[in-house]
Amino acid sequence: MREDIHFNPEDQQFIDRASDFCQQVGERAVLMLVGSRAANFADGWSDLDLCIIGDKRYLSDEDRNTYERSRQLFVDRGDYEAHWSFFDEGDLRAWLETWPSEMMWLIATSQTLYGCSSAAEELKDRYRLYPIDVAESKLKWMFGKYYYSQRGPLAMAARGHVEMAFVAVGNVIEFLCKICCVADRQPFPYSKWLVEAAKQTRLGAMVYPSIQLAVGGIEDFLNSPTDRHWRDWVPVKELRATLPIVQSKLKQLGWGCNWIDNPERVYFEETVKRPAP
Repeated sequence: MREDIHFNPEDQQFIDRASDFCQQVGERAVLMLVGSRAANFADGWSDLDLCIIGDKRYLSDEDRNTYERSRQLFVDRGDYEAHWSFFDEGDLRAWLETWPSEMMWLIATSQTLYGCSSAAEELKDRYRLYPIDVAESKLKWMFGKYYYSQRGPLAMAARGHVEMAFVAVGNVIEFLCKICCVADRQPFPYSKWLVEAAKQTRLGAMVYPSIQLAVGGIEDFLNSPTDRHWRDWVPVKELRATLPIVQSKLKQLGWGCNWIDNPERVYFEETVKRPAP
């Protein structure tokens, strides 16, 4: 158990239960703290999220059957505030070779609590960053999605479809934040921590002020200004202003590809024609 991580008695009791299970699932088994607490994003709402990686051959028949049905073994404390998931190491590695961002992020930001720390470090070293070709494939698709979302859909409030304008704002921010992470070849987390993770990237530091201003100016969608063209409404203006920043910074980060200067073409040739990578 790491001495620099402290838990309340109830959480510690649950961790001890998880440690006991970890001891039973192989020599390379490891218990890790994952999620917001491990990534230092925790707040008063944060759950205790744990992950156990081991060898499924050591599971009981009942647990093995459950694992084979769902590809994980999930155990909750009973209050929805503390839980752990077991993954077979071989199965997990096979999954991670498909570069699933959210799971990669959980592994990359994890902290070892008990067991084989070398097994955890091997996974973190291997899957903390995307290979360049994988990152570029993801980046191109997301760049097209981001570009499209901050064009026509942002005009929906001016056309009287305020709800759709809110959807568009959310889409722009989501894919902009994902671009920020992938531009550094980093996996992005699940949605509730996406903005926090993006803020810590090199591109994120540049575009986050625009995101803040766009969200802060959402009143323009609720009460349409009559003294300004809709293109000058704060959410539209600020989110559209991120495009040249994104294009310039991607090039500075080494993504020297001609697709950066042709976002509309990227949208039709990448985003429209294939599912999200």
